[in-house]
Amino acid sequence: MKSINLFIRRSVSVGGLFMLLFAVNFNIAAQNFESSQLTSNTFVASCFINDNEGWLADNKAMLWHTINAGETWDSISIEKYFLKLDFTDALNGFALATNAAYKTSDGGHTWITLTLPGTIGNALYFLNNDIGLISGTQGSYRTTNGGTTWSTVSTDNASFTDYYFMNATVGIATANDDELYKSIWRTTDGGLTWSNVFNEPNYIMNAIWFNNENTGWAAGYYDQIGLGREPEIIHTTDGGLTWQSVYRNPAIVSKGESLMDIRFRNTLEGFAISNYSESVYTTDGGLTWNLIYENQIPGFPLPQGIYKSLDGNNEMYLSGKLGYVVKWK
Repeated sequence: MKSINLFIRRSVSVGGLFMLLFAVNFNIAAQNFESSQLTSNTFVASCFINDNEGWLADNKAMLWHTINAGETWDSISIEKYFLKLDFTDALNGFALATNAAYKTSDGGHTWITLTLPGTIGNALYFLNNDIGLISGTQGSYRTTNGGTTWSTVSTDNASFTDYYFMNATVGIATANDDELYKSIWRTTDGGLTWSNVFNEPNYIMNAIWFNNENTGWAAGYYDQIGLGREPEIIHTTDGGLTWQSVYRNPAIVSKGESLMDIRFRNTLEGFAISNYSESVYTTDGGLTWNLIYENQIPGFPLPQGIYKSLDGNNEMYLSGKLGYVVKWK
């Protein structure tokens, strides 16, 4: 559940785009990080409903739960390999696995399988216990009764990769559409209909985050056709109607890096995780973005391949390979 004190939680021209490359101007080592290793398994999904209570799912079908901000964790075997988690309160939650969706009503101890109209994508978002969205390969599925029944929402064959609602009606979604590059979509009726608001060539967005109803970021990559990918962050100040580029890293295009998730823990401090080693952070409200490995952080695990999950509110949790959980306090 994405949230920073919002109601629920969580057309651009080429000439309107501008570029701001990273500049290391802050020693992140001065920040308060707390690192722990819970298991040798890899964490692949997470969800925190507040700063104290959250869940982690690992690659060995274990679900981990804390109610005291990570001081202690309980774990149970769920015999399901979750890739996404979204809890709406301490009891009710939803999850995605490969080709399957699930629901729990007892805090994650037991799960029932949901029946959807078509093939499942890799994004889900529940505004509350009843209303939610799950992405498909060519659209979205929407429920108003907690997953009992679903309707299909057309999105012009774009497959949504992340959702964020600023209030009960207005939401933004990122999409993977590498043919038409329709990478940002917007709804004003609670997800019943969507319109494409960003379709610049070569931009592919994976994740979305808003600090308030106007200010938001999307993270993904810029596709240098035939040459590789460059990590990319774009920014809006008008509720997602228009977008501008604020970060791109062209130095590692041959590696094919992509930013997979982005999140702020307050109006100034945010983090974006990459699929390998090019994770970045900001301490000035997203004006500049800095590579995490260019700073020495005592006790901070190496970034390569570790950060696969990013969650939390005022305290941010980064979790991933070998059971590491790093809390930005």
